Amino acid sequence: MIIVGERINSTRKTITRAMQEHDSEFILNEAQRQWDAGATYLDVNTAMMRSEESQTMTWVVELIQAEIPEALIAIDSANPAAIEAGFKVHKGRALLNSINMEKDRIKSVVPLIREFRPRVVALTIDDSGVTQEEEKRFELGVRLIELLMDNDVERDDIFIDPLIFPVSAELQAGNVSLNIMGRLKEAYSDVHMICGLSNISFGLPERKLINQVYMVMAMGRGLDGAIIDPLDRRLMANITTARTLLGQDKACRGFLKTYRSGGLKLEPNPAGV
Repeated sequence: MIIVGERINSTRKTITRAMQEHDSEFILNEAQRQWDAGATYLDVNTAMMRSEESQTMTWVVELIQAEIPEALIAIDSANPAAIEAGFKVHKGRALLNSINMEKDRIKSVVPLIREFRPRVVALTIDDSGVTQEEEKRFELGVRLIELLMDNDVERDDIFIDPLIFPVSAELQAGNVSLNIMGRLKEAYSDVHMICGLSNISFGLPERKLINQVYMVMAMGRGLDGAIIDPLDRRLMANITTARTLLGQDKACRGFLKTYRSGGLKLEPNPAGV
């Protein structure tokens, strides 16, 4: 399971302030805790920095990789200049978050993909905007895969995000996204499925519970990447357990390793048990 740690995101007020003040200690604490919790990539979103975005992206990427040399970054921006700035200083192979089928986005980002060779998250959006229609989002997923392969991106480096809508607004939203994942995985078994999980629970109480249950359901339909908070220990334990039950954990090694490290012990046993 590929985990993209979502916490270094400038839409969070504490992160915006840390970026504005160049608070290295705060940024590094967020990075280190996510990395230690099992993140594969650390997402760095600098969108709220506006005119300073490119400089901020450069600073954060260099800061994290100087302190955690093995860390890989998901360069997360709508600004091609900030994306390029991040790629230029990144050591190792970055993850781009993201491309879609909007013509302007393709024109500005595909050359960067060809130059820097990142792995790529692709969102099922085009110039007509976001749609809840299953068939169109499936077709957009296919077009994105073909577009990226035509530009020399290997299937194993493609991550399709089918988009997750809140079930509070559309009752079948969860099922639609599951169907899209399943169909794309069947058609392109070696392409990854990824999602920003927390949208599913928007507007409802007990959001963590909803996210945790939906994660397991999605893994059963081919989800093998997630943009999440890896500090949610129960969510991470559920991922470990689901991988084992889905036959993705040879000899249950991952489950046993997590158990021995205490990662599955989330609460004390009830009295008498």
